Amino acid sequence: MRYIYNVRTMVVACSALLAMSCTDYLDYNTVPEAVTPAADKTLWENIAENENLTDFAAVLKSMGYDEILNAAHTYTVWAPMNGSFSVEELNQMDASKVERQFLKNAIADYAHRESDINDTVVYMLNGKLVKFTNKNTGMLAFDGKEILPNATQPSVFNYPSTNGLLYIASEPATFRYNGYEYLREAEEMPSMMAAYVEHYESRVLDEANSVKGAIINGIQHYDDSVIIVSNLLTDRMLKAQLDNEDSLYTVLIPTDTAWNRAYGRIASYYNYVEKIPYQDLTHSDVGLLPGATWNSKAKNLIDIMDAAKGKIELTLAAAPGGAEILGTGAYWSDSIAKRLLTNNFVFSETNRKYNAKLQTGQSFNENDTLYSTTGQWLSNPTRLNELTEEVITLSNGHARVINDFPFDPEETYAPIIKSREVGRVITATGYKYTEESIERTLLDPSICVLDDEDETALRYVKTNVPDFSSALSEFNFYIDDVLSTTYDVSLVLVPACIENPELPESERKPYSIFVDINYADYVNGELKLVTGRFNGETVVPALNEKGNANTSGLRNLKAFTGLAKEKVDTVKLGRITFPICYAGTDAKPNIKVMYPYNMMMDKSCERNLRIANIILEPVKEEE
Repeated sequence: MRYIYNVRTMVVACSALLAMSCTDYLDYNTVPEAVTPAADKTLWENIAENENLTDFAAVLKSMGYDEILNAAHTYTVWAPMNGSFSVEELNQMDASKVERQFLKNAIADYAHRESDINDTVVYMLNGKLVKFTNKNTGMLAFDGKEILPNATQPSVFNYPSTNGLLYIASEPATFRYNGYEYLREAEEMPSMMAAYVEHYESRVLDEANSVKGAIINGIQHYDDSVIIVSNLLTDRMLKAQLDNEDSLYTVLIPTDTAWNRAYGRIASYYNYVEKIPYQDLTHSDVGLLPGATWNSKAKNLIDIMDAAKGKIELTLAAAPGGAEILGTGAYWSDSIAKRLLTNNFVFSETNRKYNAKLQTGQSFNENDTLYSTTGQWLSNPTRLNELTEEVITLSNGHARVINDFPFDPEETYAPIIKSREVGRVITATGYKYTEESIERTLLDPSICVLDDEDETALRYVKTNVPDFSSALSEFNFYIDDVLSTTYDVSLVLVPACIENPELPESERKPYSIFVDINYADYVNGELKLVTGRFNGETVVPALNEKGNANTSGLRNLKAFTGLAKEKVDTVKLGRITFPICYAGTDAKPNIKVMYPYNMMMDKSCERNLRIANIILEPVKEEE
């Protein structure tokens, strides 16, 4: 949260500079009887009479600060000497910028003495923190700029005044934007990013702290208005107080070219349609491609594909009124793409464990990890070094201008999907299954080794077909958050011996399975529900281009056989492209894992399905 003060009149005694109550402020910052016994002139008088400060004096007077620095109020001024800045350039700037970026960047409350033992950080009138260093060394500096000795007393650097202390600096202290100011105000800020941040900004009048003026035509006017400024994107979504001068952040800022390139790439993964058809697995008479239909009449297969059976449609929530992007699907795509583009663009530099190199400017190596303010770990940030065009020093950290999206899609906008969300199960004893878990420490390494450090146990779902039964079981899985992209699909099968490592080899049996998929696709320009079967490389559709049952194509498909007899087995099912994005909706594609029906009396294969995951890995963009 940040405040903006619009002062219509400048009251000298009250110092409207600070937008505070005059009475309260003077209570703690009234000049004592004498700041130093030797002082006999005010700050303004000392500035006005110094021939090296005529330019600075002219700017002060033009902004009404001659009266402020003549008043009974303690300040310290670090006045830049003539020739170190351009009065002409300042005259061409907006008055509010001159005040905030130049004058208030040179003035602080209280008397800040050079004799203090320690270097200090000074809180300036504009809220910036500036280093006051090299005290007691004879090389006093303010913001790294040299402070000149007193012309009449070379052993000291200040000019004592009745209302504070004056220092003469070789150059003005550099004004630096904080993270939020840079995003919103910097002239060199790329327009795309700036517009996106501005979109989420809100301004509300703080009536309680504003000074009421006259009521004109029934409308209350304010002599001194206090505006509360907040930003939903930075404050809440990115979880970063970028206007806080006491914090340290690194903000990534893409050039407009980089923004458009990344936006187009990310948006392609989020191609929404207004209505998404999908299959309701709770519908009792719905199957994907039961093996029994392979040698049946085509009509049976078509019946199964009948849209009236188990098909439902999800309608996307409409775009809000006044949305700049027309069309529900287009609005969703635009909103999500921009959100994911910027989601990991802010990092706290005070996180020494992960982000220390952002503060020091050191180069990353491939083993480094970054941690964004949204809680995302980002591996191998070496690419960030390569894509950084410029590093800008902010008052509370740094901004990096980048010329492309720097992070792995799998860690940001296109994650790997792992799912074992059971939508329906058919077993010998009804619609029942169990979920099993074996702790990492109990896993036999010859059967299973967990590569993921975050996994503490192997978890899988299991059907309940008894050994003596000839019945065949099947699992129907919903797949969450599928994007409109191409995936390599795999199935992780768990062997029966995982539950009994002592099981004799002669009793260990492999799996033999078919795997089908159901999803929404464009067929001949029309959005339809599509069913097909994986063949290890791709998906063979259940219907041909004419809409007839692809009986011959399906009949020739062989089951995945000899799987997961001795150890956990990851089976490559095939590559598939989803033209429709499901992420963030209740609509989901589904995958069915089942035994071939010709195995009903075959006792050589394992009867109970044990499935740890169905994995959808986005194909790399270069592929």
